[in-house]
Amino acid sequence: VSTQSTGIGLGIVGNALIKNLERTGYTVTSVLDVDKERYAEFADRGFSTPDNPRTLAEEVDIVFTGLPMPHHVKAVFEGDTGLLEGLRDGKIWIDHSTTDYEQTEEMCAQVEERGGRMLEAPVTGGLEALKKGQMTVFLAGDQSVADEVRPMLDDIYSNVIYTGRMGTALVPKVLSNMLTCVHNLAMGEAFMVAKRAGVDMRTMFDCIRASSGNSFVFETGGPMLMQGTYDPSFTIALQCKDNRLGYQMATKHKVPIEILGHAMQAYNKAMYKYGDDAPCYIAPKMLEEALQTDLRCEEFENWEYSIQNVDGSSVIRHHGIDIKRSDKDELSNFKV
Repeated sequence: VSTQSTGIGLGIVGNALIKNLERTGYTVTSVLDVDKERYAEFADRGFSTPDNPRTLAEEVDIVFTGLPMPHHVKAVFEGDTGLLEGLRDGKIWIDHSTTDYEQTEEMCAQVEERGGRMLEAPVTGGLEALKKGQMTVFLAGDQSVADEVRPMLDDIYSNVIYTGRMGTALVPKVLSNMLTCVHNLAMGEAFMVAKRAGVDMRTMFDCIRASSGNSFVFETGGPMLMQGTYDPSFTIALQCKDNRLGYQMATKHKVPIEILGHAMQAYNKAMYKYGDDAPCYIAPKMLEEALQTDLRCEEFENWEYSIQNVDGSSVIRHHGIDIKRSDKDELSNFKV
């Protein structure tokens, strides 16, 4: 593929993005990160490592960014050596960061004034799945630009949903992340009630997974709770950042968020207790400690998951545990 692309930010998102681009045949020419030690993994690729975002943008057709916080995006964007100064002549910036949507709208306007183009493209579905190219991407911005890069994104991700004008992709992304907090807290309580009532943890998992109480978070966060890992691929500080962004949206649009707000405070409490780098699903550990009862289950020690896109829904496939497998043609045999 002739289009030259580059990545700014080599954390979990950026690292997986570069590998997905290469895996699907796209040409990656350069990378940039404040942590130079992250270059070591790509030392044999021949990537250039420019001194600043402007130089990097000037070398390529498409710039991808995946940065942790809004202020990180702003730092990369602004200044004489910032990304904005290099985004001219129709170059495209695709931002995978989960950030402030109003800030993104302002940046897009500045990019377009300079002759560049921008799309927001937050990813969702669990960062471990990102490594396998199994993530969903919410894509927003000018329709013609979205259509131009859509084939590339279809290649490197499993599901791409165009949401409309710039700013609209970050709204469902942030609210989805807030919903995971509600699910996770409720899941921890449900497992605790079941265990104290004498129900085997694996049995409880199978029962809820087969019932109306099931969810993406239950099928992924549940096993991580029973492993005691609580999803180390995403920190609670980043989750709490997303919660704050959601709270800001709700405040702007004057929507009371009693349930989401309660979950936000519970997550803040967990972050203060366990630290910024604690895994994002760790909040139920507070209940485990309060009741001196853990929710471990040895059957999930080697569990991991993948995602299958079925009719636009993210369906979890479980690995590393004994489980009844559906016939591979079963879904296609349903008649409407």
